[in-house]
Amino acid sequence: MRLILHIGTHKTGSTALQQFLCANGKGLGEHGMYYASPAYEFHCNSLVNAPLVDGQERLRNFILESLRKAEQNGADTIIASSENLYAMVRYLECFHAQKTSAEVLAKERSLIERLHDAIPAHVECHIICYVRRPYCYLESLYNQNVKKGALFSGDVGDFLSIVYDMLDYHRYLSIWRDVFGSTACSVRAYEAALPNLINDFVRHALGIGDISSFTKPHLRANEPLSRDLLEYKRCRNEHIRYSERKLERRIFAAVDKRIASPNNNHEYLSPDKRAELLSMLEPSMERLRTEFTLPPFPRFNLEAARASWQPYPGLSLKNKREIEFHYQAVQRQVSFRLERVLIRAASLVRGRLPFLSWPLDFARASGIRRLLLQAANRFQGTGAS
Repeated sequence: MRLILHIGTHKTGSTALQQFLCANGKGLGEHGMYYASPAYEFHCNSLVNAPLVDGQERLRNFILESLRKAEQNGADTIIASSENLYAMVRYLECFHAQKTSAEVLAKERSLIERLHDAIPAHVECHIICYVRRPYCYLESLYNQNVKKGALFSGDVGDFLSIVYDMLDYHRYLSIWRDVFGSTACSVRAYEAALPNLINDFVRHALGIGDISSFTKPHLRANEPLSRDLLEYKRCRNEHIRYSERKLERRIFAAVDKRIASPNNNHEYLSPDKRAELLSMLEPSMERLRTEFTLPPFPRFNLEAARASWQPYPGLSLKNKREIEFHYQAVQRQVSFRLERVLIRAASLVRGRLPFLSWPLDFARASGIRRLLLQAANRFQGTGAS
């Protein structure tokens, strides 16, 4: 049995790839492959977020269950994907822990070893990771973590000081190579895989040349918020309750669709700052190219970048007022108000009556909460008409 494990990185088309794999179980099965994902999900991120830190029993059970299903389906290859596997420690701690790079990397090695130990010895593992030009990775990661995950409220400079070690691809991927073996790990350039990372992954990782018969995703995933709205959310993030971060993400996504003239300037670093970052990381990138046979990224043309760069002017008072108007209108919708009430009620019950936690978990898992919200949405639509 073979395991192909896609470990990221973030912001390299991982969600679209996972949706593709989830939608093509039958087609993959015809090639002797089984895509493993937890129930009701299309990726393994939830398995990374808890079991690797709290213990590996759930992870081991998931792997053994996936092996059983793959063998039952006549497959000899399991595919699993989680972009959270790259730089797990930074993500699992939501960028709040002030640890040195040495401490982070030591814990990273421990988690990767724990993952390796959870995989049965007879399974042949192949690890694949996509990396992109470091400043592009930094800026996309910054956008994502202001928009949703960590509720980050600093600027891009603050973010860089926390995640700088994540941009050292060689140091992180060398740990995977040490634990799983040099022949088990491969690295590909995201830019070289464009315009279709899915085709690149299927061809090079799975060895399938023709995917014309496969179902293909039609929508891009994890689109960034417009720049003004992202700046507005960044300033609000420190006041958003962690339990309501997903709700706020949906509210802001709805607001984004209402903005009349969105600013889509997502160049957070100046050309000179980009060049400085690339220069600092060049020794690491050279080792990555040499040891993982990765072709070099296109040369960064500083003069051309300076000539075309337009600095973001900041959030104007006029645009801020427009955003606040739409934000208030969206969050007053019945479905969003109901969901906020449910979230806060659940938090209150958990804090004061912890023995009622299991009915709340059951209600969420059984879909009762989703049905209530869908009914509220229909009611909102009826009222609007």
